[in-house]
Amino acid sequence: MYQQILNSLKELKIEDFIINMESESTVELFFVKKALDMRREKDVEKTLVTVFRDFEEEGEKYRGSSEALIVPTMTESEIRKALSDALESAAFVKNPWYPLYRPEEPVQPESKEIPELSDAASRMAEAVFAADHDDRAFLNSAEIFVIRSSCRIVTSEGLDTAFDTFTVKGEYVTQCKEPKDVEQYDSFEYDSVEEKAVTDKVLNSLRAVRDRAEAKKMPKSGNYDIVLSGDHVRTLLGTYFMKANASLVYPGYSKWKPGDRLQEENCAGEAFSVDLLPKEPVSQDGIPMKERVLLRDGELKTLFGPNRFCRYLGIEPVGQYRKFRVLNGTVPFEEMKKGCLYPVSFSDFQMNPFTGFFGGEIRLAYLMTDSGVEILTGGSINGSFIERQDDIVFSKERYVSASYEGPFAVKMKNVAVAGE
Repeated sequence: MYQQILNSLKELKIEDFIINMESESTVELFFVKKALDMRREKDVEKTLVTVFRDFEEEGEKYRGSSEALIVPTMTESEIRKALSDALESAAFVKNPWYPLYRPEEPVQPESKEIPELSDAASRMAEAVFAADHDDRAFLNSAEIFVIRSSCRIVTSEGLDTAFDTFTVKGEYVTQCKEPKDVEQYDSFEYDSVEEKAVTDKVLNSLRAVRDRAEAKKMPKSGNYDIVLSGDHVRTLLGTYFMKANASLVYPGYSKWKPGDRLQEENCAGEAFSVDLLPKEPVSQDGIPMKERVLLRDGELKTLFGPNRFCRYLGIEPVGQYRKFRVLNGTVPFEEMKKGCLYPVSFSDFQMNPFTGFFGGEIRLAYLMTDSGVEILTGGSINGSFIERQDDIVFSKERYVSASYEGPFAVKMKNVAVAGE
């Protein structure tokens, strides 16, 4: 198929292109309670060809682009038509002209050891159910997906490289029937076989659904010191990740630039230090990727994003990142929770990355008081993360997922809670 694509590109006189070829193998496990209900394996191949077309209008140079999806069942004539249609569509995309990325030397990613998929799936299943020993709460169902992707990227600028990636992800439903029947949904995704991490996550979910079944009271309305944990921390910190993307900076949605101080120089809390982590050794634009510093002590050090927007901003094209690491963390989690409201689960926790406003309806929360722990349900929280960023502390305990590595928990002061 690759040679057929090259032949069609040559016949159509398409000189500028990026070919992203991907072969994906998956092992999928589906459980009802602890019983394996179905096991499925599948292999999928697809190729995405981006074609570029240069043209001028009123003295201005433009570079339009469009994509063609190529699958193994297509004939050479069908491939040629898909590319021809993409070339025609590119003529209607009036992007200011920009150069494609040209590597200075051959790009040879380090080989990554990929676990055998069936074994990885079995290990993750054992880790998921290792936590399922509560006397009242249990796993109602679970699904596990283990994926190996073999990728090859070829560009008209001389890049031809290949690499493999690995992902394990899944979702599960926990349930507790007494004193009332409650179910809660959760999910996970990792870049490696993370047995301890997923066992701990499921254990926390089982504890939460058991407590949710007991919870009756709503929190009283007012302002509280709040602790958030796990994926909610990643959601909060995602504002720094998104607003440093060149695709948002160029059109003016974000005003950030390297050297900006995002926190006060001597803030009362922890000054943020964040690194960008590559999930692939080469971006879809054909840019070699490596770890980079995003923030140091509250100061923005770099922007990142697709090649086109980096070119428009006149900065080095570094690629599109999808994962970050937060280096902060000074307070033990148990100490952090004292005197705080700790919402564990929400019906839907959201944050607007442009404004920094967050909120969610509480399904389960713990209020840590001098006399003990109150289990609460109902009500909601809302506030501005940006307004509180100078007085925030993080836990020493760490958390890992496919898109985040960093502190397990964060504490914010004086957050509005709507309740009874």
